Amino acid sequence: MGFARRFATYKCATLLFSDPERLARIINDPERSMILMFVGKAHPADMPGQELICTIHEFSLRPEFIGKIILLEGYGVALARKRVTGVDVWLNTPEYPLEASGTSGEKAAINGVINLSVLNGWWGECYNGENGWPIYPHINQDKSELSN
Repeated sequence: MGFARRFATYKCATLLFSDPERLARIINDPERSMILMFVGKAHPADMPGQELICTIHEFSLRPEFIGKIILLEGYGVALARKRVTGVDVWLNTPEYPLEASGTSGEKAAINGVINLSVLNGWWGECYNGENGWPIYPHINQDKSELSN
């Protein structure tokens, strides 16, 4: 599973770590283990964004996550090309409705990667119920309105 983009707080890069025990069970399931790969950088003046990177790095060093959570800092064109062709599921977890477009998910989809994303930006327009998975926003709204 890949998460690659600029690290900004509204993109919720560390959302998966809100229940570390559950995440460890999922990642280390012997029948369907997985690797989470985080790639990106924060703006030099964005200290909260840089703290997100530190948090992911700290989790990647925990015994239950070594070799299962990979963090590559930076995101140039060459690395992006390898990332969007080298993951099975593209994860996008920004706070709803703050996703402007979601170009990293678009690039991944063009390269055959399945998206797991909030129904905002491009994914809100392209998700059809069969081409990936939605993350519904935590708002008081009828979910059927979001997938039409």
